[in-house]
Amino acid sequence: MKSILEYKIEEIAKRLDEILKAVNLLQDAILQLNAVIEATNTKMNERELIYSVTAEINEKLDKFKAESSKGCNLKEICTKRMEKVSFRILQLIAKNGVEDGLNEIRKQLQAVEKYKEVCKDESCMENAIEVFKALERILERSMKEREALNLRKEIIQKLDPSLLSEELAEKLSSVSNPLRIRILKALAKGKKSYAELERITSIKGGHLQFHLRTLIKAGYVAKEEPEGKYMLTNDGLKTLKVLCQLEE
Repeated sequence: MKSILEYKIEEIAKRLDEILKAVNLLQDAILQLNAVIEATNTKMNERELIYSVTAEINEKLDKFKAESSKGCNLKEICTKRMEKVSFRILQLIAKNGVEDGLNEIRKQLQAVEKYKEVCKDESCMENAIEVFKALERILERSMKEREALNLRKEIIQKLDPSLLSEELAEKLSSVSNPLRIRILKALAKGKKSYAELERITSIKGGHLQFHLRTLIKAGYVAKEEPEGKYMLTNDGLKTLKVLCQLEE
């Protein structure tokens, strides 16, 4: 016969299993929701880009038409070509993405350059080129923003906050002093004696001893025997690399 305590333990265990299942379901739902939100944001960004490009095309084409020479025999042909090409660029962006649209713009810029020999109206040609230049700027900016966003997502995905500990605060405090950074930089070029460190860093006597002890305790610097020279540990090299990346 099971005791009342054993029944209670079994009941609690079942409830815990139910709670864990519910937590797992909730986590899955959150992941799915994040995926939907991300996809929605991407679609919204794409629509905003299309709106921006369309508005820019309309504005630049209106300027092109208004400032084209009225007596030009090629005005109607050029206008229709500009409209046709602009519509093609929009289609490419909507269907295939920014890269294809940008490639088409650059191709058209090269083509427009060839027409300079035929067209005698310099201001008209400048307006035609500006249509594509303006679109090129918008798409290049969009690509840079997307690359920055993708990089941010990649960094976030690789982050594991569970790895953070209270010991990290102590490690960070070890390199929060500019004099210790100076010591790390000096040792990055190779092993150094105490006298060499004094000369390179201009940190003298007890001050240098204090900062070296702090870096040794943190595991960033080691003293090599029997020469007595100081050197960066692997952790010290990694930390220096991270600090350099923060400066970028």
